Amino acid sequence: MRFPQHVKDIIERLNAAGFDAYAVGGCVRDSLLGHEPPDYDIATNAIPDEIKAVFTDFKTVDIGAKHGTIAVITDGGKVEITTFRCDGDYSDSRRPDSVVFTRDLNSDLSRRDFTVNAMAYSEESGLIDLFGGEEDLKNKILHCVGEPEKRFTEDALRIMRALRFMSEHGFTPQAETQKALRDLKENLHKIAPERISVELDKLLLGDFAEQIIIDYHDVLGVFIPELLVCAGFDQRNNYHIYDVLTHTAKAIAAAPKERVLRLAILFHDIAKPQCFKLVNGKGSFKGHAEKSAQIAERTMRRLRYDNAAIARVKLLVTAHNDDLNTDDISIKRLLNRFGLEMLLQLCEVLIADDSAKADFVKEQMKTTRLIMQKAREIAGSGACYTLGTLAVNGEDLLALGYKGEEIGKILQDLLERVITGQAENNKEILLRGLN
Repeated sequence: MRFPQHVKDIIERLNAAGFDAYAVGGCVRDSLLGHEPPDYDIATNAIPDEIKAVFTDFKTVDIGAKHGTIAVITDGGKVEITTFRCDGDYSDSRRPDSVVFTRDLNSDLSRRDFTVNAMAYSEESGLIDLFGGEEDLKNKILHCVGEPEKRFTEDALRIMRALRFMSEHGFTPQAETQKALRDLKENLHKIAPERISVELDKLLLGDFAEQIIIDYHDVLGVFIPELLVCAGFDQRNNYHIYDVLTHTAKAIAAAPKERVLRLAILFHDIAKPQCFKLVNGKGSFKGHAEKSAQIAERTMRRLRYDNAAIARVKLLVTAHNDDLNTDDISIKRLLNRFGLEMLLQLCEVLIADDSAKADFVKEQMKTTRLIMQKAREIAGSGACYTLGTLAVNGEDLLALGYKGEEIGKILQDLLERVITGQAENNKEILLRGLN
């Protein structure tokens, strides 16, 4: 395995000081899969004070000294170094109540969640794989270290981590691991909401998100209960060939891997079962976009998402059922309403949505792509479609004696005249038209 020089240097420095040290966990897993790890973790038999003594010429941060973790800040990036340890009881189903430092790597690896995350490596020792993690990687099997029920009881977030790894890497859970994560899924209520949302985001961005959403909607339903009734819900109209949940999962898989886009698609039809009515024998979902946006906002606030993400998702969900036209005036109005970035995101949502419907609906995707093309052209041309680019501003109207709300109404009227081509975006011409 090839690790960056700064990681090698840390291991070598600990070795030179008389300590054992290994790259462990996700960075070993990712390297074996041929992926570039996003970060690197080192495990060592040095205790925290000894770690800091070895790296006195580096900036160090006590990330969790009582649990044995010290971060060393190098030119190559931050590396977390953790003392070999054994965990005590997990009374909160999240973190051990206590840890005991050990000089034994084997004891440290045996406390970890999955076999694919319980491997260690150093250039001197090679790969240390006590639980068959390398073989599980080759066979794409997700297998708990030890008893699955114990692992998921210790830390319920491991349930979401399991789904995330399955979504990212296409792992299939070993039978007992699968049973335990389902049996103990209600323990997710004990986990801090912001930890759930981090894993949910990563799950949604995985290459295999579609199948995980379909197969494990019962687990996701612990914190998004509205998903449960979407499973198997027949939409009863010719636009749709899938139930609501399957349609949603397929649309997510069809969308670009952007967090906000995939969150918006997760929620875009979630209120359909609540809004369903049969009209002339066909399913109708009037008002579902607005209702789905409300569910999205409520759920994301509960999961502690940031306000910016909530606002974007809510807007995309609310607008996903709108009819968009391709003429220049309509596109300028859309650009005024959404801005270029958000309009392009809305179009991506629409394309993903239509891709998971009946074949005849997919023709609409061509129209949506045309809107995207024209929106980029109009925005790039310097055309006026916002108050910020209007040749007249509030100060101009104040100078003419206009006041208060009247100024805003006049500016909006002038902008509409420019957008529709009734007037040129020229200050003199626009002000003259007020007389």
